[in-house]
Amino acid sequence: MTATESLYGARRGTNNSALLRLERINQNLLSLKSKLSSYMCEPKTLVLYQKLDALKFQVREMRNRNHDLISDYYNNSLDSKDIGAIVQQQFRSYKDLELKVLEYIGMAKLHC
Repeated sequence: MTATESLYGARRGTNNSALLRLERINQNLLSLKSKLSSYMCEPKTLVLYQKLDALKFQVREMRNRNHDLISDYYNNSLDSKDIGAIVQQQFRSYKDLELKVLEYIGMAKLHC
């Protein structure tokens, strides 16, 4: 049983690649959140502190959006022909956020 299943009940129908991708993004967002909470990422300058705060906010917002999409999927609120494009956009947003987090981690390590 996945974390998403425990939050939203049993899956509807067969395994859907869009849903699986949303679940994977959710797990990856948890990993990003964990990385940002690591002592290795503690900001040493005001700019790094502001960047860390903005990244944590973006991770929270993306997790909320992801949860909303998964919930909409289970409630049949998403149009089946649009779900592929929606998930693809969510995936692109996640990859952009992941790059920003990795950039921040590199900057934080330089200031140790």
